[in-house]
Amino acid sequence: MITTMGITERDLSLILDVVDRSRCGQAGEHVPDSLLRDLGHLIAYDDATFQVMDPYRRSISVQDTSSNVGSDQPDDEVLDLWWAAFWEHCAYPQRTGDYATVIRASDALPGRTDGRNWHAYLDAEPDASAHHVIVSLPPIGPTDRRLILWRDSGPDFSDRDVQLLTLLRPHLIDVYDRHQEERAGAPQLTLRQWEILRLVAAGLTNGQVARRLSVSEATVRKHLENTYARLGVTNRTAAVDRTRRYLLAG
Repeated sequence: MITTMGITERDLSLILDVVDRSRCGQAGEHVPDSLLRDLGHLIAYDDATFQVMDPYRRSISVQDTSSNVGSDQPDDEVLDLWWAAFWEHCAYPQRTGDYATVIRASDALPGRTDGRNWHAYLDAEPDASAHHVIVSLPPIGPTDRRLILWRDSGPDFSDRDVQLLTLLRPHLIDVYDRHQEERAGAPQLTLRQWEILRLVAAGLTNGQVARRLSVSEATVRKHLENTYARLGVTNRTAAVDRTRRYLLAG
């Protein structure tokens, strides 16, 4: 029996908003803040956190949408206990990246505290949310990346929510990468200019690029001239050298 998931025209519009690359480089440490806000219109949550952690160094950077800060925060002693439990149960270096790509806390296997079910540490967390779902991104070396959506009350995240997050996961990875490039100062080129540069980097001549893209050689030459001006270089070799790491990532 085939089970289908209902999706509306509004859902499709919201999905397109979430995967929109044009927001990259806007405010937000790890991903654009606006992406998290738009995701909340598609999948309701009370708080979202994007975590980047290095278990070897026991360091973590958290981008949080919560506005619940102030006098109700736990004291330092409680937080110290929480972090001790966090590193003990969640982030052993040998377990980094060893978890499902999208998982609900309610789907955890009882008693497991390794990477696939690291949320057992929540027993030690002050004021833990009632429900949460984790979207893991591929680790970069020892660095682990994950998006977590939280609900303080109400129903658990549904199968539909998990399926939508699974569908969106490759796009969230792409937006994260693009956002970091923009914040690091990636060159501001058009999609066509990037496309031509990748072909040039692959060793194609202007004529070969023109035939590949079904445009005139003069058009390719004009795109390259504009690209050189944006990059502050004067030739194709310098342009490829200036953008090599972005071309490899793209």
